[in-house]
Amino acid sequence: MDDSNEGPVPPNTLSDALIQRIDSLALPELKSVLSYVEHRIESLRTSIEEEIEASAAGEVLKIADHGAYALVRKHPPDPDRSGVDTDRVSLYHVRREHRMDGTESLHWAYLGDVYNAEQIRCESCGGRIDKEASVCPHCGTENVYYTETEE
Repeated sequence: MDDSNEGPVPPNTLSDALIQRIDSLALPELKSVLSYVEHRIESLRTSIEEEIEASAAGEVLKIADHGAYALVRKHPPDPDRSGVDTDRVSLYHVRREHRMDGTESLHWAYLGDVYNAEQIRCESCGGRIDKEASVCPHCGTENVYYTETEE
C-alpha cells in the first residue's frame, strides 16, 4: 500500500475482472472473502504433520497439532554415532514461518527434554524405547505395546 489515497496496487497475476469485482465489495464482504481465501489456502497446503515428518532430524514419536502450531516429541539425533539418541525424548514447539520471499518454512523451538516419558524394554533386543514408539530404533522390531490413538 502506498501513502496516497489511491489504494493498494493489485498484483498483475489477477485478472482485471477479478480486481474490479473485489474493488466493488464493501468491508464486510471483503472480510468474508479474506476468511474464505485463508481457509482455501489452508485446505491446499501440506499438513504440518507431513512437513514435520519429512523435515525432522531424529525419530518423531508424537505430533500434537494445535492449529497454529504443533508440539512434537522426538528422539534427537545421536551426536556420537549415526541414528537417534533413544535415551532422550525432546519436546519442540513447531510452527510455520513466513519468509520475506513469500515462502514458508518450519520454525522449531526446543522446549526441553521430557523426563517423565514412559519407556519400556524391547521384547526382541532389550533396548529402551519410548512406549509411544511404533518400532524399536535399535532392531526394527514392532513395539507390541504400541497402540495408535487419534486425538
